[in-house]
Amino acid sequence: MSDLKLGIQMWSIHDVCVHQGMPAALKLVKDMGYDGFEFALGDDICLKDRCGADINEVKAALAEYDVKAIGSHIPFEPLVTDPDSVLKECLELELPYAAIGPVFWGDRATYSEQKHIYEQTAQIARLFKKNGIQLQVHCSAFGYLHDYKGRHVVDGMIEEAGIELLQPEFDTAWMICGQVNPVDMLHKYAGHVDVLHFKDFHPLPEEYEYLMVRHNTICELQKAGCAVGDHGVQDIESIIGAAKESGTKWVVTELWNEEDSLEFAKISAENLKKYM
Repeated sequence: MSDLKLGIQMWSIHDVCVHQGMPAALKLVKDMGYDGFEFALGDDICLKDRCGADINEVKAALAEYDVKAIGSHIPFEPLVTDPDSVLKECLELELPYAAIGPVFWGDRATYSEQKHIYEQTAQIARLFKKNGIQLQVHCSAFGYLHDYKGRHVVDGMIEEAGIELLQPEFDTAWMICGQVNPVDMLHKYAGHVDVLHFKDFHPLPEEYEYLMVRHNTICELQKAGCAVGDHGVQDIESIIGAAKESGTKWVVTELWNEEDSLEFAKISAENLKKYM
């Protein structure tokens, strides 16, 4: 085993978090071999809104089951309008990381919109850094559209904010969908990819030229689910090898929140640990 640690993102078992409660969910993921948990707020501002969770209850369960709170995926709009309320929960949970998604559609937003949003992102990243939290961009497929300079949006976000303020949090499925090589991207940002998401999908029946057609088709075809490394499109061994070389700290399972989410989470943990 290397120094890499294994975590899971909340959306992977969102159904369990909602129906069984966060303490039960944290015990289940620990029993499956996960050492870390990454929260995901969707469009909500806090965990209470997202799944009815009480922060003190969550913190107690994290301590009881020895699960590390890795970070949280947080919505961008509340950060612009009321950043302190979102930051407050991150600080209460003692999160080292917080992640936003790509913040505009690269092939549809005007130059002025792009520049303005880049500036807002940098401002938020500075606020989080000042409070001891590293802001990240969780690289969904939208991040591989292009901005006004022809850069991938994720590259533009990082370049304009500065790598010390904004890290990439790559997602292997969306790198592959975006037709970038995960190994190359890990090496490009070596030393700055502390958290790496593994999501998988079954191969598409044919090639699609436009990125968003690939994205939407992948989402449509994954309704039955796909555990990481379960006849998907990942070369797990080479990607984890690159993650080790690049100084990554956490490998995180992200699933499609299928009906059999716990079974897929268990299979994913087993497949990832073979190479860690």
